[in-house]
Amino acid sequence: MVGLKSVYISGYSCSIGYLLKPDIGFLNLTDMVSYARLIASATALPVISDADDGYGNAVTARRAVEEFSRAGVAGIHVEDQKFPKRCGHLPGKQVLPFDEAVLKIKSLAKYRDEVDKSLVLIARTDALGSPGGTVEEAARRAVAFLEAGADAAWAEFRSPDDEAAEIFAERVHAEYPGATLLFNYSSSFKWSQSRRRLRFTDIAKLGYKIIIVSMGALQAELLYVWRYLKDLAEKGEEVHWRLEGELMGTPFENLHRLVDIDKYTELEAQYLVRLANRSKDA
Repeated sequence: MVGLKSVYISGYSCSIGYLLKPDIGFLNLTDMVSYARLIASATALPVISDADDGYGNAVTARRAVEEFSRAGVAGIHVEDQKFPKRCGHLPGKQVLPFDEAVLKIKSLAKYRDEVDKSLVLIARTDALGSPGGTVEEAARRAVAFLEAGADAAWAEFRSPDDEAAEIFAERVHAEYPGATLLFNYSSSFKWSQSRRRLRFTDIAKLGYKIIIVSMGALQAELLYVWRYLKDLAEKGEEVHWRLEGELMGTPFENLHRLVDIDKYTELEAQYLVRLANRSKDA
């Protein structure tokens, strides 16, 4: 069954949403952990956060495991790119040598077991989109990452029609049966215009257990905010009247209720008034 099971924090979405800059390394560990902490505190759903390349080597990237764990996320993903990293769908990516990449995941997995065994570690390979990259190399790295202690593996593909997605899943499961694979239904691609027009159910049949729609929520937010402000400037108050009607029956109809103002009003009545009365009595 397709449904919202967790919240995914996309590094590219954060780079655009907070900095209005491309995902080519502008965000650092402090930035992403700060965003992850705020988001994790605002939802009961498990949160998976982009941790880029871990913000360091096999030793210093251990700090990312510790900081994201403290932020309250359920999982992170770390990729095998060289610094400075960039979005997996931008040209110019370079990946770490195989042995170095595997040792990095092994180091992070071992430290994860020491500080927070519940933290899910997802290992991503960008080998397929790097110079000379092949699906065989992507699968080889994914298997090695899983053997090194990663809980799930993920390969970035080159287009919505990339048949490497099927080959990758077959190769990994042949070597590592039962492996949890993640598929990025990235908004970098035009899925509706692709030749195959893959649906979530199709992707699940290929052997992927986790599907993320990276940047989709950001694009929806940008679209509707832009449309509302544009119409408001051109047509005036009737646009806001229309919005009020569209909000009816949604969780956003009453923003006071959304943030549970009644609970805080009750707390104010219990504590602030009593303190005020105590001051008067004194």
